[in-house]
Amino acid sequence: MDVNEIIVWILMICMVLGGIDRAIGNKFGLGEKFEEGFMALGPLALAMVGVMSLSPVLAKLLNPIVGPLYTIVGADPGMFAGTLLANDMGGYPLAEQLSVDPMAINLSGLILGAMMGPTIVFTIPVALGIIDKADRPFLAKGILAGITTIPIGVLVGGLVAGMPAGFVLVNLIPIVVAAVLIAVGLWLIPDGMTKGFEWFGKGLVFVISIGLVIGVFEQMTGVQIMPAGWELIPPTEGLAVVGSIAMMLLGAFPAVHLIITFASKPLAKVGKLIGINDAAAGGLIATLANNIPMFQIMKDMDPRGKVVNAAFAVSAAFAFGDHLGFTAGVNRDMIFPVITGKLTAGILAVGVALLLFSRSLPAATEASSHHAHGHVPDATEDLADASGDPDVALDQTHEDADGFGRRAAHGIDDRRADTDVRRGDVR
Repeated sequence: MDVNEIIVWILMICMVLGGIDRAIGNKFGLGEKFEEGFMALGPLALAMVGVMSLSPVLAKLLNPIVGPLYTIVGADPGMFAGTLLANDMGGYPLAEQLSVDPMAINLSGLILGAMMGPTIVFTIPVALGIIDKADRPFLAKGILAGITTIPIGVLVGGLVAGMPAGFVLVNLIPIVVAAVLIAVGLWLIPDGMTKGFEWFGKGLVFVISIGLVIGVFEQMTGVQIMPAGWELIPPTEGLAVVGSIAMMLLGAFPAVHLIITFASKPLAKVGKLIGINDAAAGGLIATLANNIPMFQIMKDMDPRGKVVNAAFAVSAAFAFGDHLGFTAGVNRDMIFPVITGKLTAGILAVGVALLLFSRSLPAATEASSHHAHGHVPDATEDLADASGDPDVALDQTHEDADGFGRRAAHGIDDRRADTDVRRGDVR
């Protein structure tokens, strides 16, 4: 039994515990997480099925442009997918259609699509709708630091997956170019770049919605809308994939609850070592499951903590939440490589952020980590401040019905993001 199978067994044990807890009345909080895993079906289908149906059409449109550009440097065209799209928002199915080498499907659609893609289509647009305007410069600095370590995370993930070093390195070329361009853009024109990402996210939601409408209409009426040679994949195939992922999330959500509960104290101590206050330490913990609660409490962080959290979130966000469940649902052999790559890039991003900005962002003093009522709260208390409920705030992987739904709901209108997340609306 390899490490990937061990992780699947852990998820299934957590699924059993969650199901039993639900059966006896949710006495330990795991039953609620079990329910949330199943509730993920709807939002996940909304985010995935449309783009999966459209993936052959998108591949035909993009291949003439992307193929020659990537071939020039010896890279697989499939690497384009994870550069711009999150794995669960079209990155994986598009990588399947664009890739020449089957290994590129996993390298781009799962590993790269769990780092760079989510940053562009979700993290930046949603963060802009949640954080205070005064914190946007800290967000830009953190994203800049986080982007620079993505190639290293992809390299580590690919090698752990057993891919040849030469294959991984040559496919890193377009990733490095993209990372440099994004980093330079964030450094020189941060407002313009973030606005561009915001509009890209909205455009993607438009495309996904149109694909879903056409696919369902054709499936249910038998009327062919797309011309010959441009047929869509039946939406039932996408729903089958979504169902498999949701079964994994039945265990992933309870597992995340347990992981964050037991990791709170150690990570809070790590936060103090790198000079960030308690709210910032709590943000790092929350990010491992979902970065929305982290952005909600960013206003309570010290400046160094804000940059560190933004940097960490680029790659490490959802490592034990959405991306774990998604990867386990589509290719369980890639679970450990994806998690390893994400955590490697996330931890290195914290180091880069401290290296670049530590002089301008002094370490948090003891006084700065006190709340007005005169005591130093632990990470759990800081997260509780964001929602009013320590258990809800501790692992808010369900902030918008589930982690996947957040992409479909919040990508549409970042102005609604903060309100919707805080009241827990299901879209």
